[in-house]
Amino acid sequence: MKKNNKGFSLVELIIVIAIMAILAGALAPALIKYINKSRASTDISNADTIRSACQTAMSNEEAMASLGSTAKTATVTSWKASGSFGQELSEILGSASLKGKYYDKNSEFKVLIDVANNKVEVYSGGTTNKLLSPQN
Repeated sequence: MKKNNKGFSLVELIIVIAIMAILAGALAPALIKYINKSRASTDISNADTIRSACQTAMSNEEAMASLGSTAKTATVTSWKASGSFGQELSEILGSASLKGKYYDKNSEFKVLIDVANNKVEVYSGGTTNKLLSPQN
């Protein structure tokens, strides 16, 4: 006698779905951790780009003179909008959209320039999430 087997039984399908759910549950935390690590890495890379652009702009004597002699804190876009330092920074950074992705989502990077000591520090959002200091 021949059996006419035309598909999977309901039990077999439920077992396969259960196995897939267990695998998805085990892999989801690792994937989320990987995505967050990637976003943090992007923020640090953007902060490094901003820091090197600021240091390059500081090498221009005219741009440096527009900063004055005290420490200055501002967002990148506010500097790009004014003064010869901002013009120099605009030329270096171009039209890059440098927004935070992890530490302070969709916020601008704040830059602290200590003119007297020739230091640049980059923060994500406010001044609590320091991403790069001169030693990094």
